[in-house]
Amino acid sequence: MKKILPVIIVAVIINLAFAEDKVEFKPIKMSPAFDMMKSLVGTWEGKLERSNGEVVDMKTTYKLVSNGSVIVEDLKEGDQDMMSTYTDRFGKLTMTHYCSFGTKPVFNLSSMTGNTLDFDFDAKCGLKEGEHTFVKDLTLKYDPKKDVLISKYLVIMKDKSELTGVATLKRVK
Repeated sequence: MKKILPVIIVAVIINLAFAEDKVEFKPIKMSPAFDMMKSLVGTWEGKLERSNGEVVDMKTTYKLVSNGSVIVEDLKEGDQDMMSTYTDRFGKLTMTHYCSFGTKPVFNLSSMTGNTLDFDFDAKCGLKEGEHTFVKDLTLKYDPKKDVLISKYLVIMKDKSELTGVATLKRVK
């Protein structure tokens, strides 16, 4: 018992010393475009119409994580589950899309007009037309009065043909 007591005392002292040093997470200042995206946090449902004539159910959930510095989008188009992340890089909104095509295109905000965000494909991600199938263009338009989100995208297929999609979503929670 005499050997164990000093060990216990030292362990308690060390534990108390570290308990006093709590990490403080201060609010992170983000871009106006990121702040607009924060207004989308919640669950959205609607229909996606593709240029090939397909119409599928679509459900999107936006969640704020990492001390308010990242928005995670869980996306379900028909039977396909995907994910995207939105964050600021050097003060500008960027998006990475983890696609069902097995590709991971990256986008940079090109313009913000009111509640419309236009994203440009970042070729530095390594995807190339004629070699990969990937989303190349993306626009998000939010109407806060109607609580409607319209998402438009362009997919470049491996054979360089194009497929577009327009989703009209309504907030459900």
